[in-house]
Amino acid sequence: MVDMKAKPFYLSDEDCKWVEDTIAGMTVDEKIGQLFFNMGSSRTEDYLKMTVNDYHIGGIRYNPGTADEVHEQNRILQENSKIPLIIACNTENGGDGACVDGTAIGSQTKIGATGNVDYAYQLGYMANREAAAIGCNLSFAPVSDIMYNWENPVIGLRTYGNDPEQVAAMTKAYLDGAHANPGFCCAAKHFPGDGLDFRDQHVANSVNTMSCEEWDATFGMVYQNLIDNGLDAIMAGHIMQPAYARHFNPELTDDEMMPATLSPELITGLLRGKLGFNGMVLTDASHMVGLTCR
Repeated sequence: MVDMKAKPFYLSDEDCKWVEDTIAGMTVDEKIGQLFFNMGSSRTEDYLKMTVNDYHIGGIRYNPGTADEVHEQNRILQENSKIPLIIACNTENGGDGACVDGTAIGSQTKIGATGNVDYAYQLGYMANREAAAIGCNLSFAPVSDIMYNWENPVIGLRTYGNDPEQVAAMTKAYLDGAHANPGFCCAAKHFPGDGLDFRDQHVANSVNTMSCEEWDATFGMVYQNLIDNGLDAIMAGHIMQPAYARHFNPELTDDEMMPATLSPELITGLLRGKLGFNGMVLTDASHMVGLTCR
């Protein structure tokens, strides 16, 4: 059960009452809609109004546009949504992940190569200051994966490196920089950790093959550090972690093994239970084959 008064929400009694009253006044369709992010396919006012009024979405991840276009889109969305929307961007590398004319600062690997944690802080601060200025309030960042396999087709230059200690320090610095923009939130990804497999979760099942002990000392340490420092959200990847899945459910067969996005063992047992995460859990895109093939 999520505790809205605890980390990372810290809601007051008045805030909690607003949440409870809002939920009590929602229809079933509205409650279902709040579970979904829409990938906006148009920026016309009619389309945006239809999306929030007919589908009651909880959030949106929009297509690229200029700062002016995205700002206007976000204004229309928020003004027409019954419940304030989460508006997400992808500022892994800079403000250009929020709008096409945002500042491209540099990939996480470039930042990692400097060995300077302050650069990761500045990336988090500057990228999300630009995002917040045009109405975004959540970034699908930092990438918290560790590059153990150069053949991995997903991570590339998106990670802070292959040293878990450096990845932990720099993802935490990025989070701190983003949080220096009041009200801005981060969703670290891709739990339980990409960077080992040669397969791409966009087109196939992907597996994190570490033992529980290996995972604890690497990906687990990175996520625990972020959680302890107020991480708002975590994006679950379409990635299996057999060791921990069987730790929480020893009878689990290979056919029953699920990626984190569908796995109670990994989300309820590992993330909520062992790591003590109280924030929001998101899934990676639901059209990816790593999910649909299960």
